[in-house]
Amino acid sequence: MPEPERPPRPRFRTWSVVAGAAALVIGALALVLWTTRPVPPVRVVYEVSGEVERATVTYSTFRQGGTHPGETLREELTALPWRKELVVADAPVDGVLTVTIGQSGGDVGCAVTVDGVERRSATATGAHTSALCNGF
Repeated sequence: MPEPERPPRPRFRTWSVVAGAAALVIGALALVLWTTRPVPPVRVVYEVSGEVERATVTYSTFRQGGTHPGETLREELTALPWRKELVVADAPVDGVLTVTIGQSGGDVGCAVTVDGVERRSATATGAHTSALCNGF
């Protein structure tokens, strides 16, 4: 007995599989390109102003390349204004900028800007007081 003829396969099924596979490949390629694109660096600027004979400034360096404070450095200042500019990989989180006035007193102000936008500012007056520009 002869075998019964099989009905022809619908063509739309083959094309739908090919189109679906192509969409997946294009989507995966777009995702890879989007997630591996370079992120422009972020500029963090610390500024201290005022009138004091001596002050101590403490600030985050973000040297680990990430957004977290990383290493904290301390500098003794005998002249103001003082400015420090850092270029970091991404917008910082929980950074530190603290200015402590020495025993001779005076007044200081600190400010932190990230990509030109002021994130924190503070002032202090008197001996052994601090201006805290933290948590930016």
